[in-house]
Amino acid sequence: MDLGFDVVVTITGIVLVFAILVLLMAIITLEGKIFDAMNGKKAAAKAAPKAAAKPAAPAAKPAAAQAPAAPQVEQGIPADVVAAIMAAIYSMGNGKYVLKAVRRGKNGWGKAGVNDTTAPF
Repeated sequence: MDLGFDVVVTITGIVLVFAILVLLMAIITLEGKIFDAMNGKKAAAKAAPKAAAKPAAPAAKPAAAQAPAAPQVEQGIPADVVAAIMAAIYSMGNGKYVLKAVRRGKNGWGKAGVNDTTAPF
């Protein structure tokens, strides 16, 4: 066997693999941008009729109806954790849901371990 031929085949293979990986990365990035643009157009089209249908001056609501009561927080839970939970609920629910209470839950890792070790084959 010729050592030079083996080196050329090895280098060609490595270059080809990395070239295909770069090509795949470019294709996936391009698809992501195309789908983001399509979603942006759909969101803009969906928001346009809603903006036109809203009344010019909505009636003033009572102050009690605008500001929900502060959530009941169990002792020992930091305020930044409560704020993060509230932000996640608000962003995932588009403002439809309100946080009423924050309590510590039981540790699920123990139950997961028991289920994992006692699960049938």
